[in-house]
Amino acid sequence: MRKHIISIVACIMLVSTTGSAVGINTADLDSLDYYLSQREHYDQQKAERICRIQSCDSLSQYERLNMLFEEYASFNYDSAHLYVDRLLDAATASTDINLQTEALINKGFAYLSAGLFKESADLFQGIDITGTDTAVQIKYYSTYARLLYDLADYNRSDLYYEYINQGNTYSDKALQLLSPQDTVKYWYEMAVRDMKQQNYTRSLERFRMQLKSPLISEHEKAITYSSIGYIYYAMNDIEQSLHYNILAAISDIRNSTKEAVALRNVAMALFNQGQTERAVRYIRVALDDAKFYNARHRQLEIGQILPIIEHAQMQQLEEQNTRIRALSIVTYALLLVLFIVLILLYNRVRAVQRAHNTIKQINQKLEEANNIKEEYISTFLCNQTETLNRFAMYQRYVKRRAQERRTEELLTIPPQYNATRTRKVFYKQLDEMILRIFPGFVEQFNSLLRHDEQIMPVQGELLSPELRIFALIRLGVSDNEKIAQILDYSINTVYTYKTRVKNRSDLSTEQFNQALFQLG
Repeated sequence: MRKHIISIVACIMLVSTTGSAVGINTADLDSLDYYLSQREHYDQQKAERICRIQSCDSLSQYERLNMLFEEYASFNYDSAHLYVDRLLDAATASTDINLQTEALINKGFAYLSAGLFKESADLFQGIDITGTDTAVQIKYYSTYARLLYDLADYNRSDLYYEYINQGNTYSDKALQLLSPQDTVKYWYEMAVRDMKQQNYTRSLERFRMQLKSPLISEHEKAITYSSIGYIYYAMNDIEQSLHYNILAAISDIRNSTKEAVALRNVAMALFNQGQTERAVRYIRVALDDAKFYNARHRQLEIGQILPIIEHAQMQQLEEQNTRIRALSIVTYALLLVLFIVLILLYNRVRAVQRAHNTIKQINQKLEEANNIKEEYISTFLCNQTETLNRFAMYQRYVKRRAQERRTEELLTIPPQYNATRTRKVFYKQLDEMILRIFPGFVEQFNSLLRHDEQIMPVQGELLSPELRIFALIRLGVSDNEKIAQILDYSINTVYTYKTRVKNRSDLSTEQFNQALFQLG
């Protein structure tokens, strides 16, 4: 048995190249997960069947005990052993050789299911089936053959083929007594015989013939599915092997069979496929079932397997954590790069925005300059036209007075041609033009001066002479001579006004001039 366990562990640790390429049918696994979630429901059904048998008055004592043993045979060894001992007592009391022999066979089967192979072998060697019915002899040969096959599986040594040959001998004896009409047992024995002889193709055909029988029980289906899974595994068809082991595990659940290997085989197959999370979950259920049944050999097998699968799961989790940490580092690095890129983009956007604002300011200044130019041109044209008109009218006035020899009237200038009056009109028009261009000029200009030194126009005027001078400078007329010509001032007067006003400000001359050109 120890060698067998070691071989199982070795198989688990070695992931075959065929298995690594197997596709896993998720529908099968989802179905298995569903039935695993219903285990308590099927166990409750088993408990209800047992209660009905125990309370059934129409059964004889032997029939009741035999049925109870059948229910417990693959469900719980301790209870099965208890009832088989009672069954043996009842058979002994009946003095019926068939009942006594059947009870002994059942006890040997109980030992076999619990992994007590020596006890089972000793018992079978002591059973005498002489004079028993055919059904009892078939049961004896069939069960004894299974014991020998199991001994071969769990003692893979020089005795392996000896056990297989002995098992074949007893299987042949059972087949000689079986009738093809007993389809379930007949085809099962035929299929197992072929399977042990490694005639897998014919064995599969005969197992499928057995499955066609409407009389096959859920427990018999589980055994057949498990055997087919074993054959496909031996044929290196891992995908079909997994499929049939899942079907076997589902039938075991539906029948509340605790002494089974199907779920363990499913866990092993999934482990080989890297499905360690499911493998651990399934192997733990299989271990719980083995403990519940008290199958010593199953507990020992799974006890050797579980740590390996759990260790692999831990390694997988550690690898995942390592990958997550690496991914986190890469992610943080990418975030840092992204952050730097965003900063660069932000600075670029700020630079573009600043350039845009600069262009906007330049456009505003150009627009402002254009408006000033238009105002200049308009004012110039209007004033020039008006001056020419006045000059022409004055020429006609002088000529007419000269022709009429009214020379005394030439000594008196008419009001409409008076230069002083005309200049006042010009100042007013100039002030209106400036304030249209720079509506807040007076207030803004005074903000450059000290609070107690501000300049306000006298009543009836829009701008004072000082304000008018600096308004012309704001318009771009910075030459003192030109300002003097426009305003009919002397150059010294212009200079005096400018100096006096600048002395009223706390700003330096450069700061004052810069601030002046920002007004508007």
